[in-house]
Amino acid sequence: MLQRNLGAIHVAALLVSASYGVAFLLGSGEMALHAGMAGSLYAIVTALGMLALALAAPTLWRGRELIWDVFGERYGPVVRRLVALLSLVWMSGVLAAQIHGGIAVLVATGLPATHALVLIAAALLVMSCIELGIAAALFACCLLATNIALVHALVASGGLPVYLHAWPSFIAEICAAPRAGTLVTIAAVGFLVITGSDYQQFAIAARRPRDAWLGCVFASLFLMVTGFLPAATVVAALRAGKLYGLSETASAIPWIMLQTSGAMGMVCIGVILLAALGSGTAITRAMSSALEGLYSRDGRHGHAGDGHHGQASRVLIVAIGCAIATDGQAIVSTIVSLNVVYVAAVGLLFLLHETGRRIAPRCASWMLLSGTVTSLLVSSMNWTDIGNLPGWLPLPAGLLASACVLAAWRFTRLPGRVRS
Repeated sequence: MLQRNLGAIHVAALLVSASYGVAFLLGSGEMALHAGMAGSLYAIVTALGMLALALAAPTLWRGRELIWDVFGERYGPVVRRLVALLSLVWMSGVLAAQIHGGIAVLVATGLPATHALVLIAAALLVMSCIELGIAAALFACCLLATNIALVHALVASGGLPVYLHAWPSFIAEICAAPRAGTLVTIAAVGFLVITGSDYQQFAIAARRPRDAWLGCVFASLFLMVTGFLPAATVVAALRAGKLYGLSETASAIPWIMLQTSGAMGMVCIGVILLAALGSGTAITRAMSSALEGLYSRDGRHGHAGDGHHGQASRVLIVAIGCAIATDGQAIVSTIVSLNVVYVAAVGLLFLLHETGRRIAPRCASWMLLSGTVTSLLVSSMNWTDIGNLPGWLPLPAGLLASACVLAAWRFTRLPGRVRS
C-alpha cells in the first residue's frame, strides 16, 4: 500500500533531490562553459515548474494516481501502458544523465571510467532501497553541505558579484541564445516537472494536501536560490583561470572543488556525489513503478517500485541507464533529447485531457504511437547526422504527427469515435 506519511519539509527535500542531481549541478556547470549564465536554464525552468506542480499538488494528492493511471482511467489499459512505456523512455534519459555525471565526478578524482561506472550503478541500487523518510533527511543534509561547498568555491574564485547579478545576466544571455532551441528545452524540461512521475510520487506520498503543495513551494524557492550557483561558480572560475587543463567538461564543478577546497576537496566531492545520486535514486524508484505498471493486470501498483519484483526491475533499469550513459552527449542534452520524445507523444493528449475534451481510446492510442514514431525518427536522423536537420525539430514534428491523427480521425468519423 502507498505510504502517505511525508511532511512538507520531507516532500521538499525529496523533490529537490529528484531535480538537484547531476543534470542540475554538473549539467548546468557544463553548459556554463560555453553559454555563461544561460547554462542555468535547466535549473530555473525546473524551479518554475515546481510552482506549477504546487498548484496541481492537492488534486494530485486526492487522486493518488500517477499520469499513466489518469490516462488509463479515461482511455483504457492500452493507453495506460503506452504512457507508462513512454515514461520509461524519458526517465531512462534522466537516469543516464545521473550516471554520466556520477562517472565524471569519480573520474575527476583519478578513478578509471569503467570502475566509476560499476560504483555508480551499485550505489544507485543500494540507495533505491532506502525508506523515503530516511532518504529525505539524508539528502537534505547532503544538499546543504553541497551548497556550502559551492558558495565557498564561488567566493574563493571572486565570483560573488557574478551570482548577485545572475538574473540580469541570465535574461540577457537567454535572449541572445537561439530561440527555437531555448523554447524546446523549456518545453521538454517544464512539462516533465509538472507531469513526471518522479516528482508526482512525492506529492502523492505527502501526509496531507497542504504538505504536498507547501513542499512544492519550498522546493521551488530553494531551487530559485541555488539554481544560479553552479553556473556562477564555473563562470567565476573561468575568469580566474582555474579551469586550465580541464579535459572532461562534465567534470567542471568537481574540478573546481578539488582546486579550491584544499584538504576538504575529496570530502566535498563525496558530498556532491551523494546529493547527486539522490536524483538517480528517485528516477530508479519511479521507473520501477512504471515497469510494474506495465505488467499489472488492473493498472494499479505499489509505491515507487515496492512490488514483489522491485529489486529485479531496479537492476534492469540501472543496466539500461548505464548503456545510455555512453552516448557521448552532454548531460542536459541527453535528458532533453529523450524528454522531447515523451512530450511530442503525450503533449497534445494531455492538453485535451486538461481542457475536458474526450476522444476515442483508439484515437488516443494512435496519437501516442504517431507522435512517438515521428519524434524518434527525426531524433535518430539528428543523432546520426542524416539530412542536417535542426536539433529542435523532433518536438514540433511529433506534435504535428499526433495532431494529424486527431484531425484525420474526426474528419473521417472512423468507427469507435466518441459521439458529441
